[in-house]
Amino acid sequence: MTLADYLQQGVAALSQGDLDAAETSFRAAVEMDPDNANAHNNLGFTLAQNQRWQESLIHLRSALSINPDSSMAHCNIGQVLIATGDTNAGMEHIEQSVNKDPGNAIAWDTLARFRVLAGDFQTAEYAAQRAIGIAPQQGSFYVRLGIAQAAQRRFNEAQRQYHTALELNPEDSEAWAQLGITSFLMNNLGDAREALQRALQINPGDTNARRHLALAELTQGNKQSAIEHFITILRINPDDDSARLELAVIYISEFNNQEARELLNTLSEGWKASARYRYYHGLLLRREGAIDEAERILTALVAEDSDYSERAAKLIATVH
Repeated sequence: MTLADYLQQGVAALSQGDLDAAETSFRAAVEMDPDNANAHNNLGFTLAQNQRWQESLIHLRSALSINPDSSMAHCNIGQVLIATGDTNAGMEHIEQSVNKDPGNAIAWDTLARFRVLAGDFQTAEYAAQRAIGIAPQQGSFYVRLGIAQAAQRRFNEAQRQYHTALELNPEDSEAWAQLGITSFLMNNLGDAREALQRALQINPGDTNARRHLALAELTQGNKQSAIEHFITILRINPDDDSARLELAVIYISEFNNQEARELLNTLSEGWKASARYRYYHGLLLRREGAIDEAERILTALVAEDSDYSERAAKLIATVH
């Protein structure tokens, strides 16, 4: 087989989600031509999909050493560096990626994704628009643009982007999920439930869509349905402390104190430091008869500047 054959074989395996086969093909390409930047870049990208970060960095750095102008190598190494905690260096590479090749739609979309995560929504919006200008038939780019607009509370514009994505691909679960989330934020609960349910039909493992569907159900008073959704989220991801706390709060509202206590006790220390946890922990301690400990926790919460300070003060007032 030629070098081109190995590269094509690896790309085909990647498109089918067969990472092992892709790695085998790209390794063969690297062995055949150790000075081929594309081979190193593709192997580095494939290794990153399995979170083999250090191995990935070796090959991505090799790709850039061979071809410093490789837009995709900059894009890929930027994502790996961010994943390993070196956010500043990672963003520099992603910005270099679009500078090296302003026609690289994937690079613009990657820049948009990470600028959203950084809270820089205007830059994210611009980057998403650039990606769409290059590849207007790529539905995921419209979803990215919608997310950036929704983050700026331009919900109607965001929904137009999601509908465009769904016109391009009616089975785009992320477009349905974001449409549902935006509808929820607009308090259009019926539309939210419909869109989120559609997202989960396509991708039952989408915990973000399921979380918002649970919240929509809860807002409409359907506590049992919300409970079932949060239980499903914890079944999918047992480490999801956000879902665990939400479920505990519902149990507290239903006076299922034992179930709530079991959930609260298993939260991580980081979550136990939150004002939300401490408020409900204090409330539950009162029900359990530990009045002094509850008042100590709630009094400390009153002294802080948080959404739960006033609620804690009111709760303390009911003790006396």
